[in-house]
Amino acid sequence: MTTGVLARDHGITSAAAVLRTVLAHGPLARDAIAELTGISPAGISRQCASLADLGLLVTRPAARPPDRRAGRPRTELDIAADRHVVFGVHIAHHFATLAALDLRGRVLASEQVPHPGGEPERILVGTAARLREFRQHHQKGRVPVGLGVASGGWVDPDAGVLVEHSSLGWYDVPAGPILAELSGLPTRVDGHARALASAEAMFGAARGGGSLVHLFVGNVVDAAIVSGGRLYRGPGSAAGTVAHLPLGSPGTRCACGRSGCFEADAAEWAVTARAGRASIAEAVEAAG
Repeated sequence: MTTGVLARDHGITSAAAVLRTVLAHGPLARDAIAELTGISPAGISRQCASLADLGLLVTRPAARPPDRRAGRPRTELDIAADRHVVFGVHIAHHFATLAALDLRGRVLASEQVPHPGGEPERILVGTAARLREFRQHHQKGRVPVGLGVASGGWVDPDAGVLVEHSSLGWYDVPAGPILAELSGLPTRVDGHARALASAEAMFGAARGGGSLVHLFVGNVVDAAIVSGGRLYRGPGSAAGTVAHLPLGSPGTRCACGRSGCFEADAAEWAVTARAGRASIAEAVEAAG
């Protein structure tokens, strides 16, 4: 990574640039962080001190090379993964998944909460109530950073709104504001394909500036693009909303009211329904 690329091209603050760099490459010495981020040594010192005061970074003794002469011990900075906890909620068709993670993305605990469908507000209220109990069991003295919420369909992360989840029947649902109020936590909402792609950019295949295209096919069909370690959202945060592309059979009706939508042909429920109809047809033919 060339000097200054992280903070400049990704449009993030110096503090975020330091955290991302330590997360991707740490533990790191301050001079290495300065080189990777393009932030001045004085700026690195200020940011690292502030992040350490917040408990987000911790100083550790550096491993001394065998040929290093005696002198002032070198130190390195690392993510303070054991001090904080991040909570997550994934809203699926028949259940919500709750999770608690440390700052390195490692899952500390998770559970599924079935929901019977129905009004979105009712489901969100029930999920928030279970999340309060989940926190009591799994927070364990850690400081909560916030709540991440993911769902299929078209999501506007700036407004925290599920704009369209046609197979679930949710439209313009302010999931972020509702869960933020009920949980008392800073809340971020995004599409689950983008959430998965972001996780790959921070912890997995695209870590350190890589690129990927992620396609999710389940009860919904979504996609996400990461280029140079940066998630592409597109106008109106609509990038990756491939569910209604006209790639399916023209005779297949979609919940959106049109025919031939990709999701209506490729989603798990659509494939299962076709398999069931084929089995019935075979049984009828055999009986005849």
